[in-house]
Amino acid sequence: MLFLKAFGLLPFVAMALAGSSKFADTCQDIDGEGTTLHAQCQERKDGQLQSSTLDLNRCLKNDKGKLKCGKNGNYSGSCINCTLRGTADFSCQCRNSEREHDYVNTVIDLNKCVANNHGELRC
Repeated sequence: MLFLKAFGLLPFVAMALAGSSKFADTCQDIDGEGTTLHAQCQERKDGQLQSSTLDLNRCLKNDKGKLKCGKNGNYSGSCINCTLRGTADFSCQCRNSEREHDYVNTVIDLNKCVANNHGELRC
């Protein structure tokens, strides 16, 4: 009986894990233009793809020359030459506030800061 109860919960556990997975696992045609991330992301209900965009200024901040997750961090005010490498590695040269006029190369995995929420890219 316990065996059946455990397997009866399996679909719910799988759904919970899917909700917390990396956005790059459920989105495709991932691209960046300026501060905007574009992707075709799966909806939760039927798996259909939906076009979605997200301004990364809402998700990233510059912390002393290092990109980090940060709500409304406005990274682009102090970072230059940003590019998306592969599907989720985002690289920039960001100003280090401790050293005037000094830019540092930095890379962040966007999977740490961006999620697919029912087909919509979210921080």
